[in-house]
Amino acid sequence: MANEEFTPERLLEFLRQAPAQGVLNPALARSRATALEQLFTALTPEERADIRLIDVDRLAGRVHKMEGSTIRPEVLELYRTRVQDALVDYFAWVKNPKTFATIAGHQLRRGIRGFNVEADNAEEARALENIALLTSERRKDYVSVPLREDVTVYVTNLPLDLSAAEARKISRVVAALALPDAAGASDAD
Repeated sequence: MANEEFTPERLLEFLRQAPAQGVLNPALARSRATALEQLFTALTPEERADIRLIDVDRLAGRVHKMEGSTIRPEVLELYRTRVQDALVDYFAWVKNPKTFATIAGHQLRRGIRGFNVEADNAEEARALENIALLTSERRKDYVSVPLREDVTVYVTNLPLDLSAAEARKISRVVAALALPDAAGASDAD
Protein backbone atom coordinates (compact mmCIF):
# COMPACT_ATOMS: atom_id res chain seq x y z
CA MET A 1 0.00 0.00 0.00
CA ALA A 2 1.46 3.30 -1.08
CA ASN A 3 1.33 6.35 1.18
CA GLU A 4 -0.57 8.34 -1.45
CA GLU A 5 -3.54 6.09 -0.63
CA PHE A 6 -3.66 7.66 2.81
CA THR A 7 -4.22 11.33 1.99
CA PRO A 8 -7.33 13.41 2.70
CA GLU A 9 -7.85 13.81 -1.04
CA ARG A 10 -7.98 10.03 -1.60
CA LEU A 11 -10.41 9.63 1.30
CA LEU A 12 -12.70 12.31 -0.16
CA GLU A 13 -12.39 10.69 -3.59
CA PHE A 14 -13.49 7.38 -2.04
CA LEU A 15 -16.53 9.08 -0.47
CA ARG A 16 -17.45 10.64 -3.83
CA GLN A 17 -17.13 7.37 -5.75
CA ALA A 18 -18.49 4.90 -3.18
CA PRO A 19 -22.19 5.60 -3.91
CA ALA A 20 -21.69 5.00 -7.63
CA GLN A 21 -19.91 1.74 -6.86
CA GLY A 22 -22.75 0.67 -4.57
CA VAL A 23 -20.65 0.41 -1.43
CA LEU A 24 -22.04 3.39 0.52
CA ASN A 25 -25.40 5.06 0.76
CA PRO A 26 -25.16 8.47 -1.01
CA ALA A 27 -26.53 10.41 1.97
CA LEU A 28 -24.08 8.68 4.29
CA ALA A 29 -21.15 9.45 1.99
CA ARG A 30 -22.21 13.13 1.73
CA SER A 31 -22.61 13.50 5.49
CA ARG A 32 -19.17 12.00 6.08
CA ALA A 33 -17.60 14.23 3.43
CA THR A 34 -19.18 17.28 5.08
CA ALA A 35 -17.78 16.24 8.46
CA LEU A 36 -14.33 15.74 6.90
CA GLU A 37 -14.44 19.21 5.37
CA GLN A 38 -15.25 20.69 8.78
CA LEU A 39 -12.67 18.80 10.86
CA PHE A 40 -9.87 18.45 8.32
CA THR A 41 -9.29 22.21 8.47
CA ALA A 42 -7.29 21.49 11.64
CA LEU A 43 -5.06 18.68 10.33
CA THR A 44 -1.37 18.90 11.13
CA PRO A 45 1.06 18.58 8.21
CA GLU A 46 1.90 15.05 9.36
CA GLU A 47 -1.79 14.06 9.44
CA ARG A 48 -2.33 15.65 6.03
CA ALA A 49 0.52 13.52 4.65
CA ASP A 50 -0.82 10.31 6.24
CA ILE A 51 -4.39 10.12 7.56
CA ARG A 52 -3.53 6.95 9.47
CA LEU A 53 -1.89 9.27 12.03
CA ILE A 54 -5.14 11.10 12.80
CA ASP A 55 -6.43 10.91 16.36
CA VAL A 56 -10.02 12.00 15.76
CA ASP A 57 -10.58 13.08 19.38
CA ARG A 58 -7.55 15.39 19.29
CA LEU A 59 -8.57 16.67 15.86
CA ALA A 60 -12.04 17.55 17.17
CA GLY A 61 -10.39 19.30 20.13
CA ARG A 62 -8.25 21.41 17.80
CA VAL A 63 -11.31 22.39 15.75
CA HIS A 64 -13.16 23.30 18.95
CA LYS A 65 -10.27 25.61 19.97
CA MET A 66 -9.98 27.11 16.46
CA GLU A 67 -13.69 27.88 16.37
CA GLY A 68 -13.38 29.65 19.71
CA SER A 69 -15.88 27.22 21.25
CA THR A 70 -18.61 28.55 18.94
CA ILE A 71 -19.33 25.14 17.44
CA ARG A 72 -21.99 23.33 19.47
CA PRO A 73 -20.69 20.25 21.31
CA GLU A 74 -23.35 17.96 19.80
CA VAL A 75 -22.44 19.09 16.27
CA LEU A 76 -18.74 18.57 16.97
CA GLU A 77 -19.50 15.08 18.34
CA LEU A 78 -21.52 14.26 15.22
CA TYR A 79 -18.62 15.38 13.01
CA ARG A 80 -16.16 13.41 15.15
CA THR A 81 -18.23 10.23 14.84
CA ARG A 82 -18.67 10.62 11.09
CA VAL A 83 -14.96 11.25 10.52
CA GLN A 84 -14.07 8.24 12.67
CA ASP A 85 -16.50 6.02 10.71
CA ALA A 86 -15.22 7.38 7.39
CA LEU A 87 -11.64 6.54 8.35
CA VAL A 88 -12.53 3.03 9.54
CA ASP A 89 -14.48 2.32 6.34
CA TYR A 90 -11.79 3.78 4.09
CA PHE A 91 -8.99 1.79 5.73
CA ALA A 92 -11.07 -1.40 5.38
CA TRP A 93 -11.78 -0.60 1.73
CA VAL A 94 -8.08 0.07 0.96
CA LYS A 95 -7.13 -3.19 2.66
CA ASN A 96 -9.54 -5.26 0.53
CA PRO A 97 -12.07 -3.54 -1.78
CA LYS A 98 -13.62 -6.87 -2.83
CA THR A 99 -14.73 -7.86 0.67
CA PHE A 100 -15.45 -4.34 1.93
CA ALA A 101 -18.60 -3.86 4.00
CA THR A 102 -19.33 -0.54 5.66
CA ILE A 103 -19.57 -0.41 9.44
CA ALA A 104 -22.74 1.68 9.03
CA GLY A 105 -24.77 -1.16 7.55
CA HIS A 106 -26.00 1.03 4.67
CA GLN A 107 -24.15 -0.83 1.95
CA LEU A 108 -25.96 -1.37 -1.34
CA ARG A 109 -25.01 -4.99 -1.86
CA ARG A 110 -25.99 -6.80 -5.05
CA GLY A 111 -25.49 -10.29 -3.68
CA ILE A 112 -27.81 -9.80 -0.74
CA ARG A 113 -30.54 -8.34 -2.92
CA GLY A 114 -30.29 -11.31 -5.27
CA PHE A 115 -29.59 -9.58 -8.58
CA ASN A 116 -28.74 -12.58 -10.72
CA VAL A 117 -30.37 -11.59 -13.99
CA GLU A 118 -28.30 -9.55 -16.47
CA ALA A 119 -31.19 -7.12 -17.09
CA ASP A 120 -31.48 -6.44 -13.36
CA ASN A 121 -27.74 -5.76 -13.18
CA ALA A 122 -28.02 -3.29 -16.09
CA GLU A 123 -30.96 -1.56 -14.37
CA GLU A 124 -29.00 -1.35 -11.12
CA ALA A 125 -25.97 0.05 -12.98
CA ARG A 126 -28.17 2.79 -14.50
CA ALA A 127 -29.63 3.60 -11.07
CA LEU A 128 -26.15 3.83 -9.54
CA GLU A 129 -25.02 6.06 -12.40
CA ASN A 130 -27.99 8.36 -11.76
CA ILE A 131 -27.10 8.49 -8.06
CA ALA A 132 -23.53 9.42 -8.95
CA LEU A 133 -24.73 12.18 -11.27
CA LEU A 134 -27.10 13.56 -8.65
CA THR A 135 -24.55 13.50 -5.84
CA SER A 136 -21.49 14.70 -7.75
CA GLU A 137 -22.66 18.25 -8.40
CA ARG A 138 -20.70 20.83 -6.43
CA ARG A 139 -22.53 22.93 -3.92
CA LYS A 140 -23.39 26.34 -5.27
CA ASP A 141 -22.16 28.15 -2.13
CA TYR A 142 -18.54 26.97 -2.48
CA VAL A 143 -15.82 29.38 -3.47
CA SER A 144 -12.86 27.45 -4.87
CA VAL A 145 -9.35 28.83 -4.43
CA PRO A 146 -6.67 26.97 -6.44
CA LEU A 147 -3.47 27.06 -4.37
CA ARG A 148 -1.21 24.78 -6.38
CA GLU A 149 -1.59 22.48 -9.35
CA ASP A 150 -2.86 19.61 -7.18
CA VAL A 151 -4.45 21.55 -4.30
CA THR A 152 -7.69 23.50 -4.32
CA VAL A 153 -9.30 24.91 -1.17
CA TYR A 154 -13.06 25.39 -0.89
CA VAL A 155 -14.55 28.14 1.24
CA THR A 156 -18.20 27.92 2.15
CA ASN A 157 -20.84 29.61 4.30
CA LEU A 158 -19.59 33.13 3.57
CA PRO A 159 -22.35 35.65 4.18
CA LEU A 160 -23.59 37.59 1.17
CA ASP A 161 -22.90 40.83 3.02
CA LEU A 162 -19.29 39.93 3.97
CA SER A 163 -17.45 43.08 4.99
CA ALA A 164 -13.79 43.86 4.33
CA ALA A 165 -13.09 43.65 8.08
CA GLU A 166 -14.68 40.20 8.26
CA ALA A 167 -12.66 39.07 5.23
CA ARG A 168 -9.47 40.25 6.94
CA LYS A 169 -10.47 38.33 10.08
CA ILE A 170 -10.89 35.14 8.03
CA SER A 171 -7.56 35.72 6.29
CA ARG A 172 -5.82 36.11 9.67
CA VAL A 173 -7.20 32.74 10.81
CA VAL A 174 -5.94 31.10 7.61
CA ALA A 175 -2.56 32.83 7.92
CA ALA A 176 -2.23 31.50 11.48
CA LEU A 177 -2.55 27.94 10.14
CA ALA A 178 0.26 28.36 7.59
CA LEU A 179 3.73 26.93 7.98
CA PRO A 180 6.61 29.44 8.02
CA ASP A 181 7.73 30.28 4.48
CA ALA A 182 10.69 28.34 3.14
CA ALA A 183 13.78 30.33 2.19
CA GLY A 184 13.25 32.00 -1.17
CA ALA A 185 9.52 31.18 -1.36
CA SER A 186 7.29 33.87 -2.77
CA ASP A 187 3.55 34.47 -2.71
CA ALA A 188 1.69 33.32 -5.80
CA ASP A 189 -1.42 35.48 -6.03
